[in-house]
Amino acid sequence: MDQSFETHISHVFDAYCKKVLRNELRNIHKQYAYARDKQISITDLTEEFLDQLQVREKTIEDSELFEVAGIKVRVEDLHLAEALNDLEERRKIILLLFYFAGFNDREISELLDTSLSTVWYQRKKAEVDLKKRWRS
Repeated sequence: MDQSFETHISHVFDAYCKKVLRNELRNIHKQYAYARDKQISITDLTEEFLDQLQVREKTIEDSELFEVAGIKVRVEDLHLAEALNDLEERRKIILLLFYFAGFNDREISELLDTSLSTVWYQRKKAEVDLKKRWRS
């Protein structure tokens, strides 16, 4: 009886493993079919789309340099730099430190000697102002 129980357990485990492998194989086939449906040949792409894929070199003339808290930050989009210049100075500093210098809100609050909630609020207001200027 003991040998029979072990054999039964072995067969149940084998059946389970086969079912798992069969389902995994089915999932892989579905993923490949999905990828085949979504992929297109590069020869089928339009000239306009291929032009969008080109990488253009960024030059210093195409960017503006800001100095914030002793850190030089380069903004490569002149339209964005112009919109940043239109912002209130404190909000501009917060955005530049957060998005371009990689500071978090706590670090900015320590650097500017202000509360964390003030930095967060000013950053959110600056983002809203920047969106308004960007759209105009």
